[in-house]
Amino acid sequence: MNIVSLAKEFGFAECYVFPTDPFEQYKRRLTDGALHQDALKLICDMKSEFDWANAIVALISPYKPYAGSIPISGYYPSSNAGYHAANKVLKSLENQGIRAERAYVPVHEMLSRSGIGVPLKNGLTAIPPYGTRFSVQTLIACLPDACYTPFQSRQESRCKDCHACERICPSHAIDSAGYSCKKCARAYMCGEPMEDWVMDALTSILGCELCQSVCPYNRKIESIYEMPEAFQLEKLLSGDINPALKIVGTNLKKNGRLQQHACVVAAKQGRTDLIPLIETLLNDPREAVRVAAEYALSRLKSIEN
Repeated sequence: MNIVSLAKEFGFAECYVFPTDPFEQYKRRLTDGALHQDALKLICDMKSEFDWANAIVALISPYKPYAGSIPISGYYPSSNAGYHAANKVLKSLENQGIRAERAYVPVHEMLSRSGIGVPLKNGLTAIPPYGTRFSVQTLIACLPDACYTPFQSRQESRCKDCHACERICPSHAIDSAGYSCKKCARAYMCGEPMEDWVMDALTSILGCELCQSVCPYNRKIESIYEMPEAFQLEKLLSGDINPALKIVGTNLKKNGRLQQHACVVAAKQGRTDLIPLIETLLNDPREAVRVAAEYALSRLKSIEN
């Protein structure tokens, strides 16, 4: 059984196999309080949690971003497609009598310590030639003939003399010292009611990708210039979100996240024609949606007046 060939059979561009060494750097950062609270979900001590396993399998799905004029994150469609493809990999392993399951690990440390990835100042990791435009699915497995990915020579980061992401970050989360998740507006766009400074920084439905848009590692990656019909603001604001959820994953339905972001994007685009649809959301039972609707209306009505 060749795990790399199997991964590519189900559509992954790359498959890396790593030993189950503990993630000491990540654990220290958790202890120091340097990471967002969502980081607590990741597993640092693989051998304690999965004493039966001998390998971490990283499945890589590169993606094309949407052009700047199209306010959609390209990451989530890639991640959702990768999630379902990883399920097929798991099923195939199971059919061959190989134990494997999902494991949520510190991906950036895993890629950078192996030399596969290049750690960047904005907190992301680049994999040439995909830049930062990729999603990762990680599995823990007991492979009968574990053949670990050989370490590659680490490429020197271009961040030393580049300040593009520092200059463009709307919440000043990146500076000469690196990246601060506590200042990053993207960390606060996950479904809970957003404060004004977070909505001020939101640039697309499902997030902010400004630092990636100017990163030299992403310079040669082509963009998508066609707006998917499922993400038309009119559809999202009217509650017709199921077509979009099929693309990005039903887990993003929580707290009306798509409607929240659609409200903010409508405000950023000056879409005064959408005021009637946004006004209906003032009575939405979800606080996060009401907050976003109020934000959008305050800005759109100032344009109208």
